[in-house]
Amino acid sequence: MITIDKQSRTPVYEQIKTQILTLINLGIYPADAKLPSIRQVSAETGVNINTVKKAFSDLENSGIIFTVPGTGSFVSQSAFGDTVIKSKMKKELAGMLNTAKSIGISREEIEELIASAYRE
Repeated sequence: MITIDKQSRTPVYEQIKTQILTLINLGIYPADAKLPSIRQVSAETGVNINTVKKAFSDLENSGIIFTVPGTGSFVSQSAFGDTVIKSKMKKELAGMLNTAKSIGISREEIEELIASAYRE
């Protein structure tokens, strides 16, 4: 589910954070849902495990996720009611939309991607 754009100027750990935030806000990962493991994200994306750990650590420090040692990382209840998180998500989505427009993705394609994500 997480993809990395190696051509992007956005650091890889930020791309991971943004995509996890997006998945949470879309309801794909509801409150208390278990996230993929750091090792799984690393293997699926081909990203160094330490980079993935940094993304997860930042999310945990922000109170968006929490970790249970030996069990995994989970979405925090507070991830949904926090206006700071929603504001940050809107800003990051705006950046992603600007990037999409700059590389020639049409409004219709963007809308279909959003609709598809909501259907899943």
